[in-house]
Amino acid sequence: MVSLMIHLTAAAILIGPQVLMFYAVIPSTWLISDERLRRDVIQVVSRRFGLLAGLSLVVLLATGLNQFYTVTPQHIQDDMTAYRYGQIFITKMTLFTLLLGLILAHTFVFSRRIRALSDAVLAGTGDAGLLERTRMKSLLFTVLLIMVSMGVLWLGVMLGHHEYSYVAVA
Repeated sequence: MVSLMIHLTAAAILIGPQVLMFYAVIPSTWLISDERLRRDVIQVVSRRFGLLAGLSLVVLLATGLNQFYTVTPQHIQDDMTAYRYGQIFITKMTLFTLLLGLILAHTFVFSRRIRALSDAVLAGTGDAGLLERTRMKSLLFTVLLIMVSMGVLWLGVMLGHHEYSYVAVA
């Protein structure tokens, strides 16, 4: 039971801030006209969010494995694909892996590109329009991240509904 509570808390810590960043934090930075201040605010918030997200992903993986080995009946562990549980679990783990890739892409592609474009704008050699378009693409990419995160969450709920997930498939 404790492992499940920690697992759910980690999921909330991962998904809640994603929605908050998308809905409130990033749009509020649009009110900051000073590029250096805007970039610094986003950097502080993003780093702190990144730490929370990274920690929650590790906790989710550890507690998820614990749930699998301590809660899932042995007969389902032995032949997962014979039950809905296996189909749901495989889909969830596929989406979780996709989520990790999307997070890494956002971190190492969008964030670095935005930082470089912001540096160029601050130096007077960059295109402010390109910077804003890249920021908008990053924001739209966040929608995909949130959708995949929600999918993983919903599949987890399905796994926990044993009357549904423990049914044998034909």
